[in-house]
Amino acid sequence: MSIEKSSQVPPASGLADPPSTRPGTVQVLPVTGIPEIRHGDDLAAILAPSLRALEVRDGDVLCISTKIVSKSLGLRVDPAERDAAIEAAAVRTVARRRHTRVVTSVVQIPSGPVMAAAGVDSSNAPDGPLLLPEDPDGCALDLRDRLVTMLGIRLGVLLTDTSSRIWRVGVGDIALGAAGVASLQDLRGGTDADGRALTVTVRNLADELAAASDLVKGKAGGVPAAIVRGVPGATTDDVPARALSRTGEDDWFRRPSLESVWVALGLTAAQEPVARMSPEPAAERIERALAVAALPRKDETGRDATARWVPAAPEDASHGRAGIASNPGTSTTAGTGTGVGTSTGTGTGTGTGTGTGTGTSGSGRILVTPAGTGPDAWIAAGTLAERIRTALGAEALGAPLPLLTVEIVRPDGQEDSR
Repeated sequence: MSIEKSSQVPPASGLADPPSTRPGTVQVLPVTGIPEIRHGDDLAAILAPSLRALEVRDGDVLCISTKIVSKSLGLRVDPAERDAAIEAAAVRTVARRRHTRVVTSVVQIPSGPVMAAAGVDSSNAPDGPLLLPEDPDGCALDLRDRLVTMLGIRLGVLLTDTSSRIWRVGVGDIALGAAGVASLQDLRGGTDADGRALTVTVRNLADELAAASDLVKGKAGGVPAAIVRGVPGATTDDVPARALSRTGEDDWFRRPSLESVWVALGLTAAQEPVARMSPEPAAERIERALAVAALPRKDETGRDATARWVPAAPEDASHGRAGIASNPGTSTTAGTGTGVGTSTGTGTGTGTGTGTGTGTSGSGRILVTPAGTGPDAWIAAGTLAERIRTALGAEALGAPLPLLTVEIVRPDGQEDSR
């Protein structure tokens, strides 16, 4: 099987464009005849005959599933140890999301990428889940050096794996390891087709090659490798795949919105709830916000304020508030302490029993009651109210919530009239 398309991409800035890679056609060729890989197998020796059959040439890029590298290295774990293996492989946890009864941890792995379940995968792994290599660039380099020696050609090697992408539905292959490939091509300083200067374009060639190779590898065809041929400048530089990951200060989305707010509110990792992958009803998000606000923070003692959600009256359900009106309400408690909060997209209370906000009027009230009449109790009530507003604001970032007023009321149930 061969996939061909017109190629009009200019070579990377400062890189020579060999005559053999002038704009023409791009071919994606499956590498067939590869048996099931076992621990200790010599991948280069296994791949070489199939690559010779494809008449590999200078400038070709071998895209190989990282999974078969993991198999050859024996990176298997017992299914019962899968969760522990994910935790051990995580440099940091970015988010956790629940799908039915399964909680998936989205983590950064040692080589840089942020991946669901640390890339631990059970598909096409009959002997147990497979871990990713800690140094995929090093694995790619070792394999390339062997193949270049055996075949006598200038070959690029990419280790690829399936991953989802932020704000995109579905999955595609990305490059986890690279050797002998111009993984990033800096086009800044060149011009576009209309002669306008390119000032920000840095092309991620490695991921493009990985995604193209998956068109012939697939997920169930038993073809773990492919050759991509005819891409201008693909092997005229050597940039490791580690350079493709935005980490540290370059990470624009270090934590998703909910987790960021929970951290700002002082929750520990053990206290953080787990949001669902699928859309959540407003009532569920409101209850979670109240629970988050009520969790005790470090050095807090006592329970000097409580919060109670009073949903809209049933007759209001016809105005778009069904599902909230039928909820019996939620009560939370919190200890004394200090807190800083902002309100975004939800009701805001003034501490005097009034509230303003966006949304549909009359959709619910959250009543915060101090445990007593002393200053500490009133401070705790104000702290809890601000935490609730902040937590509700975080829950409203993904999808709007109905208008909710957060009101501080007297311990006897009468609203404070001060």
